[in-house]
This record gives sequence, C-alpha cells and structure tokens, in this order.
Amino acid sequence: MVLRAAAKFETCLNSLPGADPIMLTQEEVVRQLEDFILAEHNLLSVGNIPFEHHGKIEKGYPYIRASNASLLNAFQVVEGALGKPLNEAQFLEIGCGIGTKCELARQTGMSATGVDLLAEYVALARRVYPLCSFVHANALELDYCTFDIVYYHVPFFGDELVRELEQRLLQQLPLGSMLIVTRISDWLVGMLQAPQQNDRFQQISTNVDLGRLKLLRKISGAFSISC
Repeated sequence: MVLRAAAKFETCLNSLPGADPIMLTQEEVVRQLEDFILAEHNLLSVGNIPFEHHGKIEKGYPYIRASNASLLNAFQVVEGALGKPLNEAQFLEIGCGIGTKCELARQTGMSATGVDLLAEYVALARRVYPLCSFVHANALELDYCTFDIVYYHVPFFGDELVRELEQRLLQQLPLGSMLIVTRISDWLVGMLQAPQQNDRFQQISTNVDLGRLKLLRKISGAFSISC
C-alpha cells in the first residue's frame, strides 16, 4: 500500500511544471499528498512523541509541516555563506517526519539525511524518498561532526531540550557549518547578542524572504573529540 501511495505522490509531483525543487514548493498540493500517505498509515494525527532521555520521559513534536519555499530560499543564501557548493554539502533534518524537506535538499544537490523519534515515520520516509537516508534516533544523542547544514522546525517541547540540542550542535558541528531553524532557545538568543563569547553561532542577515527561518553559522568553537 505504501508503494502505491508513494507512486501517486511521485506521479503527481512529476505532473507539476518546472524543475524538481520547484515542484516541492507547491505547498497545497504537496501537503495534500503527504496527508494521503500519512492517512493510509494511520500517522495523520500522531500526538506528542514520548521518549526517554537521561532517565526521564520527555516529549517531542509529531511531524509539523513548514514552508518548502522558505527552505529553498534559505538554501540559496546558505550556498553563498557555506564556502562550498551545495552538491558537496551534507544536509540533516531533525524531526524529518515523512522526509519531504530531505528530498528538497537532495534535489538541490546535497546528500540528505533525516532523523526522527518515531520509527513509523522513518520507515515511511525510506519508502517514499529512497534516495535520501533516514535514521530512527534521538537527536540529543546523535553525532553531528559530518554535517554542513542542519535544519529543524520545532523538534522538542521545552526550552531546556532545545538548548541542549543547540549546545550539542555547537560542540560537534565543523566550523562554518550552518543551522536553518525556526525555534531557538533563550540561551542562543543571548549568545547571538554577546559577540565576545568564544564558542558561538552568528546569525546571517539577508533580504531574501525566509519566512520564520533563521540562518546561523558556527564561527568559533572546537570540534568534539568524541566524533
């Protein structure tokens, strides 16, 4: 059944005009097709996702759709700031859900990986977008040393978990790596306002319409020797 749904998704996308990445910016069409696939697998109305972390039960958000067009605009800005062409970049989405953002990244030339707390999302994404890689894992325990671009929308409940994720990214991402994010913690807001800090991200300003997205580049800080 998933192969039939995926085939319908691909057929409908191929019927849209323009280059492949532009197809995925047809937001209403893509969301309807995603809903069709999710509904067939009883994943359309998934609630908050519980997971164990440091001996406590925490909560992650279910798959929440965000603008594909804004992310594509962000990719254009990122390419100029990254210091390498996108076809040499490693992209990661945290909270990938069905995997559409990873496919958008792949179609712009990147090697794309998605990670999600829900195994059912990961299994479905692997079927729908077989040219991307998908991992069932807790993003707070993932290694980030090989990624150039990390994207997420709203992965966790609570400022504390978002801060923990940001600190892990700051510790492990290579210098010059980029974050494309919607939500940031109060801790990171303070960092962006304190340029004297040794380990830090810098926000990238642009006139391009990014919607709610923020672009951040790691400009200082050491690699984690655990990577």
